[in-house]
Parts: sequence; C-alpha cells; structure tokens
Amino acid sequence: MIKNIFFIMFVIMMFFSFINASEKKQKTEITGDKMILKDKGQIAYFKGHANVMRGNYNITSNEMTYYRKTDDVDAKGNVNFIVKNEDGSVIKAKAANATYNTKLFNGKMWGNTPIVEYELKNSSDTIFLYMDTLYLSNNFESVKAVDNVKIISSSGTITADNALLKKEDNSLYMEKDKNKPQVNVWQEDKKAEFKADEISLLYDEKTVKMNKNVEGKIIFESLDNLEVKQ
Repeated sequence: MIKNIFFIMFVIMMFFSFINASEKKQKTEITGDKMILKDKGQIAYFKGHANVMRGNYNITSNEMTYYRKTDDVDAKGNVNFIVKNEDGSVIKAKAANATYNTKLFNGKMWGNTPIVEYELKNSSDTIFLYMDTLYLSNNFESVKAVDNVKIISSSGTITADNALLKKEDNSLYMEKDKNKPQVNVWQEDKKAEFKADEISLLYDEKTVKMNKNVEGKIIFESLDNLEVKQ
C-alpha cells in the first residue's frame, strides 16, 4: 500500500513538472490514455489520445514520447498540429510522424504525404500545402516544404521542388532545384500557366512575382471581351 501511494505521488509530481516548465507563461501539458515512465522519470511514453498543449498550439497523435532533458516530443500515428494565431488565422498540419521541441518551437513532420491547411486572416480562402517532408520553426512562423510540393488554393495550383511559407507577410517563396516552379491559375474565362526559376506569392496583395527565366502562356476561352492596349 505504501509503495502504491509513493508511485501515485511520483506520477503526480511528474505531471506537474511538465505543466510548470521553466517559463511560467508558457505551460506544457501532456496527456494520454496510458503513461509509462522510464529512465527515472526523464522519459514519458503516452499511448492513446496523446495530446500536447502549450500556448496557442495543440498536438495530438496515437502515441507520443516526451524527453524531459531536451523538451523533445516524438509523435507517431495520425499526428495533428493546430495553431491558432492572434490575428485570427489558423494553421493545421497532418502527418504520420512528427518531432517537436516544446521549448524551441521547431520540428519536422513526415509520412503519409503531410498536408498543411492555412486559413488566411480576413479571408475565406484556405491554402493547402502538400509535400514529402515539412520543417517548421518558431511555432509555424515559417514553414519549409521539401520534395513533391503542391499548393492548392481557390484560384489555382502550384507545383515545386520546395516552398517556404512565412506567416509574417503571408508570402510563399519557391525556387528551382531540379524543376522550375510552375503556377497554374484561372479566372473567369481565362487561365494561365507560368514557370520561372523563382516564384513568390503574396497572399495579402494577391500577387504572383516571377524572376529569372520566366516562361508561360495565357489561354482565353473567349475573345469577346478581350481588350488590347499599346
């Protein structure tokens, strides 16, 4: 009986050590259906509805391992990452696997074609970003997508070898690795296809900027309303 009480007290102390991290303003809370402690409490394994909450982000997965010394989290199985920003924008990410540092706010997601959904502020549009591997830093302030990148929005699609999404100015930058980034957009009775060594999208300005070796075409379904000015 005494041993059981001691063990329960130890688990409670471990749980509160996660919550009362070094920074009082940013508390880390990790929960799950089942918890196993290893290495004298330095490693905690959570299985079933594993959940990490800290500040404005939330990570869920089937299972999760927390390393207390480094503040690293390894998540496996149906990983979901949600960040709610003060400006009203919301970022959601899904993958099979993820690693995340709860102190440095950076990590990596991969497996099962990761996807990022970015609900823009002051807009009903959502950007969908697909890739093989995702690297995030400073709590999704910037996101780097690598290999087989595809971006889908209400007005078009983009394919690229890589992409860098910066939340600060709602920009998306792509550059040629093996292949040129390609933009396919459509509007009313016309569509356009462009390629360039460098392509930048500024969502707030609804602008596409292309640089170096630009090539492309615009296709009109009808010439009735076409006006050409010199």
